[in-house]
Amino acid sequence: MKTQFMLSALTASLLAMQASAQSPANQQSLTTVIVNANRIAQPYSDVMKSVTVIDRETLIASAAPDMFSVLQAVPGLQLARTGLMGAQTSLFTRGAESDHTLVLLDGVRINTASEGAARLENIPLSQVERIEVTRGPQSSLYGADAIGGIIHIYTSQQTALDSPALTGDISAGAGTEASRSAQANVTLTQSNTELDLSLSHNETDGIRPRNEPQSAQDKSPYENTAWSARLTQQLNGDSRLWASVLESDAEYTFDGGESENISRTVTGGARFELNNLFTSQVQVSRFKDDNLYQQFSPTESTTTRTSVQWQNELSWNENSESVLGLDTDREKLVYVASGAVQNEERRDNEAVFALHSQTFGANQLSLSLRYDDNEQFGDFTTGRLALGRDIGEQSNIWIAAGNAFKAPNLIDLYVDFPQFFFYANPALQPEESKNTELGISTVLANTSLQATIYNNRLSNLIDSNATFDSLTNISRAEISGVELTASRAIANWNAQASITLMDHENKATGESLLRRADEQANLRLRREFQQLSLLFDWLWVGERADLDPVTFARSSVDSYNKLDIVANWQFGEALNAQLRIGNALDEDYEVVDGYNTLGRNAMLKLRYQF
Repeated sequence: MKTQFMLSALTASLLAMQASAQSPANQQSLTTVIVNANRIAQPYSDVMKSVTVIDRETLIASAAPDMFSVLQAVPGLQLARTGLMGAQTSLFTRGAESDHTLVLLDGVRINTASEGAARLENIPLSQVERIEVTRGPQSSLYGADAIGGIIHIYTSQQTALDSPALTGDISAGAGTEASRSAQANVTLTQSNTELDLSLSHNETDGIRPRNEPQSAQDKSPYENTAWSARLTQQLNGDSRLWASVLESDAEYTFDGGESENISRTVTGGARFELNNLFTSQVQVSRFKDDNLYQQFSPTESTTTRTSVQWQNELSWNENSESVLGLDTDREKLVYVASGAVQNEERRDNEAVFALHSQTFGANQLSLSLRYDDNEQFGDFTTGRLALGRDIGEQSNIWIAAGNAFKAPNLIDLYVDFPQFFFYANPALQPEESKNTELGISTVLANTSLQATIYNNRLSNLIDSNATFDSLTNISRAEISGVELTASRAIANWNAQASITLMDHENKATGESLLRRADEQANLRLRREFQQLSLLFDWLWVGERADLDPVTFARSSVDSYNKLDIVANWQFGEALNAQLRIGNALDEDYEVVDGYNTLGRNAMLKLRYQF
């Protein structure tokens, strides 16, 4: 009954938004340029994929403290973590596993070779300029790990070269749970050269995260210090050279242990616009993630990945464009733990990919293919075909089908635990998926509307074998869902709403997948006055299956709703104060069974721009 009430209330708000005849809404969803979706810059209406863009303005307005807070309201995404900031974070894109989402940082893979997922909890939000979330399988362009989708995180982006020689901002904040933050961003521009520098520090005393089987005795403090630098040299037209580095050092203490993570991403690249027809780009990168986890005995895992990406874009005419490229990755894992025996450290992967997009009058076609040659499991071919049609000046409909895969992580392949009679399986094969989806985007009564229906069938999933002493490709799952979003302006308020409905099943057991809700909804209202701006951000998440922290039997976590309020006061052109009240209604809820969450909390920040 509660579920039906919540969804009915939000559906009514969507209909009200559509029926109201106020001033036009922000049409960003149809005109925002998407970079990662097809590896080329395209308007949303040409992508034929479900994409959400979170720009710097939105990030600042939300006053979100971490990546968890930013992503949890995105349609199709659900997150879980065992505590607060710094706690291990799991992301389920369209219900897929937490290691089925590829995370890119300025085009660089940051999924680890140990767990297979990215450490979202340690990505410094203050360094982020833009986030693009592409839902649905993307292996036909990006290769392994993109079964659920892709999250592409961009740091500083090049500004106009005619901007002032020195620009930037400085901010500092303090809040409940002894939370503190400070950051500085500086951009230096001289002729055709730009240097972006950023430094940030965040820390909090946290709360006692665990409440079962007994309450944690101590709080879980967390701190993260990060810095980044990016140098860009603009050449002629769209041609440019760049080099960048981002490093973060995070420490998290929990009841009975602690962890420290040092992550560094280094890139260098060049883009040459040879003529109006042909553009070529190459990027060389190195990602290193060093993680030390101590509970009873230390466990250290170090992922190192060296990559080369070469991409060529051909614009035949205004209705036809193609992409041809080559990706190479050398991945290495060093894993040291008590009782662990590592048999192999690295593997190489080489891939070629191609995309062609064509417009025939009101009709659109997009075809992408990729061939991966992996040192461990051999070759794998993926593809995606999308067909679309414009059905009005601001409306289109599309249908797509494609497949994707997830490569086994290096622990499952090569690390034995003989003390526990558990052994790796170097013969593991990739997990696979086949996906179909139908999408529509339109503008009705000044309301921007998007809807997507999808079905994703997963096979060859890795699970314990019959004797529970190793792993094998045995499990299957099926996930179907609907994503609905709407945005418009109503009486000077900018309103955005979304509903996610999902049906998911483990085909081997017939049970629903753990920590995934069948329903999720979000409503965001924002208004700017003369000096004051207000943001109301409401999230509702339905009931989820979980594991009892005492018996490890299946359990259930109740639905919850959470309201965050942000007030921003502009003292002048340069100085503003921002107050964020999280969980304003002081809802008592759990995201993971047995783990506490924050009650009502607050954070006050001052920001000066120059």
